[in-house]
Amino acid sequence: MGETNLKSILQTREWAEFKKTQGFEILTLGELFIHKKNLPFGQNFLYLPEVSARDISAKEIESLKAITKEQKSIFARLELTDQFSENAHKLIRSLGFQKSFEEIQPKWRQIIDLTKTRGTLLSEMKQKGRYNVRLAQRKGVQVQSVNFKSQNEKDKLKALKIFYSLYKETNEREGLKGRDFSYFQNLIDKFKETDYLEIYIATYQNEPVAAALVSFYDNKASYLYGGSSRRYKEVMAPYLLHWQIILSSKERGFKVYDLVGRARPGDNSSKWAGITRFKEQFGGQPIEILGSYDYINKPFWYRLFKIAEKIRRRQ
Repeated sequence: MGETNLKSILQTREWAEFKKTQGFEILTLGELFIHKKNLPFGQNFLYLPEVSARDISAKEIESLKAITKEQKSIFARLELTDQFSENAHKLIRSLGFQKSFEEIQPKWRQIIDLTKTRGTLLSEMKQKGRYNVRLAQRKGVQVQSVNFKSQNEKDKLKALKIFYSLYKETNEREGLKGRDFSYFQNLIDKFKETDYLEIYIATYQNEPVAAALVSFYDNKASYLYGGSSRRYKEVMAPYLLHWQIILSSKERGFKVYDLVGRARPGDNSSKWAGITRFKEQFGGQPIEILGSYDYINKPFWYRLFKIAEKIRRRQ
């Protein structure tokens, strides 16, 4: 089974710099980055994204609680990527944290173990998934990638615009708001000196029909964002797109491909149900991570924040 407690790209200096463009202040806790979000009425909260329990000591957890008080924060949110267990859950609660009322990053992930052979990976795909990969190959779908460290500025901008067009089309089709173009421009800009990000583009008859933004960090490839066109949907380009990401990630020595958000197994009413059926076509395992826990410093303001956040998410 693939690991979930590898280091996260959300805990890199580049990601911290990127979050500054979104209005966050950045604090440090040893080698970890804390995101501070200022709120109305002089309030704020702290967020420590995607940390493995092995990367934060008991002493650092106590320091996080102290920083929460020093910053006069409503709460500090600690997000743990380790696989869920009742013992770990109870341990975190014993340290003064309670389970968050919401998750920022998906709690359920679809994880593919890339240490398996290519033949095994293919055989563990769903039959429909294998069929659609081969169909896309027969139809002549092509997949290319753009590395933002090695490509020239013109090619990077072209790839980003293609990706964003497909991403935006998908969000509009699904009735989702999505991110604006400047979000991705800032993201790419902050990582331009690294090889942590790549865009994969699938084309059919020279027309882009599917794209994905993928991160590569600490032996883990992660599917961050993607999109596809309704045009030529019969050639099944997204299937070959992700199969190629799986193969290229494996060839580069990465151990895990994290398809990220999915529904809880068996929950067909979830908003994630449709994308989950797609992601399950590539095999892998559904993994529940520990997710978010809050250390509450101001109970009254925390209750108000919880109400406001629930209203915001319904809009």
